[in-house]
Amino acid sequence: MQTEVMEKCDRLVENRNIIYKGFMLEDSLMQILAALSFIDRGETADVKAIKRCRKILRKKHSAFSYLRGNNELFISTKMALSEDPEKYLDDVTEIYEKLQKGKFLGSTYRVLSAVIICDSGKADDSDKVIEKTEALLDGMKAAHPFLTNDEDTCLAVLLAMTEKSTEDILSELESTYLEIKNDFMLYNNSAYSLCQVLTTLDGAYKKKCEKTIALFDAFKEAGTKYGKEYELASLALLIDIPMDAKDIVAEVIGTAEYLRTKKGFTFWYMTKQTRLMFAAMLVSESYLDNSATADASVISSTVARVIAQQAAMFVIIATSSAASIASSSSN
Repeated sequence: MQTEVMEKCDRLVENRNIIYKGFMLEDSLMQILAALSFIDRGETADVKAIKRCRKILRKKHSAFSYLRGNNELFISTKMALSEDPEKYLDDVTEIYEKLQKGKFLGSTYRVLSAVIICDSGKADDSDKVIEKTEALLDGMKAAHPFLTNDEDTCLAVLLAMTEKSTEDILSELESTYLEIKNDFMLYNNSAYSLCQVLTTLDGAYKKKCEKTIALFDAFKEAGTKYGKEYELASLALLIDIPMDAKDIVAEVIGTAEYLRTKKGFTFWYMTKQTRLMFAAMLVSESYLDNSATADASVISSTVARVIAQQAAMFVIIATSSAASIASSSSN
């Protein structure tokens, strides 16, 4: 296990523990997301700053706002890391309202999409990004109406911010999906998300698919099954690491095993597959930070955060739905 990867793990665990003490009632994955945000800036978690920003958020948005609820800790953390928390919140709110235009129901994923646009420095160009995002979602729905839903908004925003044209993106996305869908039968939604991530990355789609399948197979050969649900998309983060698939897999498994010994990352808090997902993110960022591909490093880091955000929301929403069903059944 590379020293830099271990150091990243230690910083993540340290920040997660600080946030846990300040926000014990928050979801464990949201605590990790908040910790990751501080890691990205090379800072130590500041609970007091987050709480100050949470007060601002609660003052400006009602308890029913989609910027609060499950998103509250995450948004408050992002505000705390910005130079002007109130302006950051206003920008996210404005972009979210633009994304909501013409839609009846609110959306956690559109909140995350607004954050992505702000964090990418595209707030002033949000109209163009949203227009391209909508065109991409329309194209994806036309090709795969049963695979495309609200959850795809975040990755569609990432695709919209690439230099590729809408037509080229949709063409590559479809070619990528046709290339790998048979390897992930019964997991079509996850496979489609994986393809969206692959399409955000540069390179020939066939080579990207080959590296992805090689990595997935290498995990199986190592006796570890990589998750095929919300975790699958994170596999794409590893394809640009200039190493053999088996060596990459060994590093990810070693990182996951190291995290397993830390509070917040044991089986009480997450599944083995979720831990592998976080390990893949940390390994990807560590190796790409040291490579000559600076652009790939930035893209990988951004995509990793989006996948982590989506994964956290997927688990929270699924858990809430299950609890609601159980409650209804008992009544």
